[in-house]
Amino acid sequence: MKTTLFLLSLSAIVTAATPPATSVSFEKTQLLDKYVSEGASIGDVNNDGKMDVIAGPLWWQGPDFKESFSYAPVKYHSITGKGLSGYASNFFTFPDHISDDEWLDILKVGLPGTAAEWAKNPGQNPFPATNKKQSCTHCAAQADVCNEAPRYLDVIGDEKKELLSFSGNTISLAIQHADEAEKWEVLSISPKNKRFKKYSHGLGSGDVNGDGLNDVLEQEGWWEQPKDWDKKTPWTYHEAVFRSEKRGGAQMYAFDVNGDGRNDVVTSLDGHGYGLAWFEQKEDGSFTQHDIMTDKAEGNPFGVVFSQLHAVNCADVDGDGRTDIITGKCYFAHNGKDPGAKDPAVLYWFRNVKNDDGSISFIPYEIDNDSGVGRQFSSGDLNGDGKLDIVTSNKKGVQIFLQK
Repeated sequence: MKTTLFLLSLSAIVTAATPPATSVSFEKTQLLDKYVSEGASIGDVNNDGKMDVIAGPLWWQGPDFKESFSYAPVKYHSITGKGLSGYASNFFTFPDHISDDEWLDILKVGLPGTAAEWAKNPGQNPFPATNKKQSCTHCAAQADVCNEAPRYLDVIGDEKKELLSFSGNTISLAIQHADEAEKWEVLSISPKNKRFKKYSHGLGSGDVNGDGLNDVLEQEGWWEQPKDWDKKTPWTYHEAVFRSEKRGGAQMYAFDVNGDGRNDVVTSLDGHGYGLAWFEQKEDGSFTQHDIMTDKAEGNPFGVVFSQLHAVNCADVDGDGRTDIITGKCYFAHNGKDPGAKDPAVLYWFRNVKNDDGSISFIPYEIDNDSGVGRQFSSGDLNGDGKLDIVTSNKKGVQIFLQK
């Protein structure tokens, strides 16, 4: 396990503005140098009150993350190959208390178009990290999970999380079920449409219209949750373009970026190309796009540009009360065939700053240039010091970044 200290710096390749100094820095620790999954998450797997790191079938015990275990057979993957051979079979892990016992379970989502299942925590008997055959109980959740940015969050306000995805050419919510023998109930919030297909990009949830109910965001607009939804009627669709000309990006967020009382939308514009933006919601409900980063260095005041923003997280990195953006390059997202695929696998955070004139700036700070993001990464307080940390898993391995 190698540990390296990184101070945040800007790697500008053109003459551009210099970002103001920041006291934020991260210590990088590589937990694994092999490709095991496209996503990483945080949760207390062994119920000891300490946060652990989960990547694919493996988990590392906090707070020092020196010892690792598995809950399913461990397989390492090639980072390139024909067809799907260059991809891990595990894309997303969502820890949650699904069963009725005290142990944290794991909802697993693989390649687009495959089924999601949840792994029941074996409790005090985890398998070794060298495990190639043993598996804990796996239970059916949802078949045909198609969007490349499925989310697991409480959309309908029932104090339980649902799996938000595309399935059967609809936007769907899978309602969790603790019974190991029962499949999850899958509800459609939209009519069938061929554009809700496998390998679609861009998905999220948040209260767009300020009515206290979470709506659903996708690359072509947002879907308004009705009051007292009967779980049958399609939600009301509001058209808006939150994508590039080719496709959408990754995880999408709705929050008040500029403090005007209206929730705006934050998203990458193309999971396999370029672009990061926030969309300001106007008084009439329309959206104005504000580019944070484009496909050219001059598209960012600080000269930052990178491609393949296939995972995005929004959180308060520096503790100033404003929601920032964390994202980076998904290294070899299409096996090296995307624009800028061989550029450094960077990881950045973009500080949300409100200027004196009321405008918003997102100031980029480089965290690392040899890790990037996969399809999912997570942020949270890993070591209990009150500061936000980051975990990633992708074709560069599994990494943690502890904020100093």
